[in-house]
Amino acid sequence: METLTMQQIADLAGVKRPVVSVWRSRSAASEHPFPAPLDPARLVFSANEVGRWLRVTGRGNNPDAQEDAALFSSLMDRAASQLDDASALLLLHALSGAPLADQSRDDLAMLPVGHGVEEVLSVAQADRALRDSDLVACVDRLAEAGMTATRVLERLARRQEEKNAPLASESLIAKGDALACEVVAALAGDYDRALVPWGPGGLRLLTSVVARSSELDRPRVVAPDGPTGPVDRLLWRYLAALGARLESATAGSATLLVGQWAAIPWERTESFFDSIDNVVLGLEPGSAAVVFAPAPLLVDELPGTDHRRQILSGRGGDYVAPLRFVARLPRGLCRVGGRRRMAVWVLGESGDAAGDRGFTTFGEHSAHALDARENRALASDVVAALRGGAARRSHAFLRGEHRLTEAVVVRSALALPVTTDVAEDGGDALARLWEKRDASASRVLEGVEVVAAGSAADHSLPWRAATTGKHRPARVITGVRIPAEVFAAGPGGIGVIGPDEVRGQCAIGSRSVELVELVRRAPRFRLTEPGDVVFTTTRGPAAIIDTVGGNAVQAPARTLRCLEPVEGSRRILPELAVRDISAARGSDCRSWRLRTVVVDACGPWRTVAARAAEHRARLLAELSALDALTTELADGLAAGTLRIDHNNSEQNNKENA
Repeated sequence: METLTMQQIADLAGVKRPVVSVWRSRSAASEHPFPAPLDPARLVFSANEVGRWLRVTGRGNNPDAQEDAALFSSLMDRAASQLDDASALLLLHALSGAPLADQSRDDLAMLPVGHGVEEVLSVAQADRALRDSDLVACVDRLAEAGMTATRVLERLARRQEEKNAPLASESLIAKGDALACEVVAALAGDYDRALVPWGPGGLRLLTSVVARSSELDRPRVVAPDGPTGPVDRLLWRYLAALGARLESATAGSATLLVGQWAAIPWERTESFFDSIDNVVLGLEPGSAAVVFAPAPLLVDELPGTDHRRQILSGRGGDYVAPLRFVARLPRGLCRVGGRRRMAVWVLGESGDAAGDRGFTTFGEHSAHALDARENRALASDVVAALRGGAARRSHAFLRGEHRLTEAVVVRSALALPVTTDVAEDGGDALARLWEKRDASASRVLEGVEVVAAGSAADHSLPWRAATTGKHRPARVITGVRIPAEVFAAGPGGIGVIGPDEVRGQCAIGSRSVELVELVRRAPRFRLTEPGDVVFTTTRGPAAIIDTVGGNAVQAPARTLRCLEPVEGSRRILPELAVRDISAARGSDCRSWRLRTVVVDACGPWRTVAARAAEHRARLLAELSALDALTTELADGLAAGTLRIDHNNSEQNNKENA
């Protein structure tokens, strides 16, 4: 009988394990009680009964739980315990498309030869696996439950990424896989490159790439000389079942090496760079390599070692490694390791004319939105950077800067602030300003002389430079944790600004706390000052200006206080800071930039801003009065306290005609 443990039930239903315990206790007296355990001591349940209960009650997040129950049951445990033979039988099932028990063992053993996949499953391996009749029956049952043997192979492959499993350290979240697969697919398709797995996570990533591709156009994959270990053989057999076009390596053919090292112990740093060095030296014309690895190794400054610089430029003479693209990626792409940040390298000879010096493109994707649009944009950037020449010059990069590779590879850190070059003339900006002044019919610019000041330039500061250091133009003040039970509704105490106020979900002043209680509960609180920027990264960046001040800031919201410059001629304006934070693409503030303006312009700007606020208030008051007038008239007409004097109205109309 197929059985499920509590954890397997949770995995089947797509919930956390404690949820299953809640289901058991709360449904005991209901019309549909949770199935009784077959073994109360070990809490083992019938897979069929649990699947039926999930379907009847609609519990969990898997609408196909009843059909999928076998894929999470003891049957799958049996297959996983004999991983090598089970993956062999599942590939045979996928190739034949029918239950193994109904077919001749000799015919099945020869299937790998007929389908050209003997590199991943030999006749001897197939014959050995087919001799285990119990395992054959188990595989047939799993293939029936999973609809196809390929789906069971996928499930077995995903099990290798679970906690403490062989591939756990190389597992990426779904969005991380989507980003990496988009880049790999674009590079492979651009030059019809055959894929070659590389590194501890390369084969795992390659299975995701092939699984996401069209069934009618699976990519070419260079078959291995002989996979080592049952997990590698499982992944290769999964690729064969997916329909990947396995082919032998041939000299002169274009390939794309797909490398992934999600986690590298420090003592293996040298061997990691040696591996890259060996691969780059062996790249054929038209071939390329893509490397996904921790940002501290690929991008950040490496303390106490020069391995990276040595492989990129340390051979003496005129050698320069063909590094075409480098970028930091967002935090949190790995399933394990917390918020560890990854980076990407792309290496290969570009299409620049012979004798021309190559270029490296720095991409800034640490705040990448991780949606389909930005993934496609990043992939097209990588392809253009690798092509080089006219393709690079004519491409509109999402966020990129280009530098001569020979100047890049000698740097101690491969990171470059990426800005958007706006080749705009000051006259264009001035014309737009006058147009908006005329459209607003206001006099807010009266007495303020604004002139064109030349072409646009970037005077923004990275977040770290703007908020740290002795002469920083702004400082960050963390909010304090205020227990919900001490809040009071409305005014009467110290106002509180938290993420809800910043996002406009509740008005500033709608929550307050008594000063004595605030001192007792959060003695390190700091009240805001007029003009402070209060911001949050919860559910994405957002910011507002506290124009009044005197409020307590509730964590996780924080305060950005713009300071008068001690030295230098530029400062940060709160209004610009709010716009820059709100427009940021990601929640990692270290990837943000804050724009600055010259100090001499701040006084006139405040005058204009104050006039605009007064004008806006007058317009809002006028609109409010218009709303009140029409409401009063409608209410009076409805109540009979007012009426329209038609004779007088007609006379007024004639006089006005």
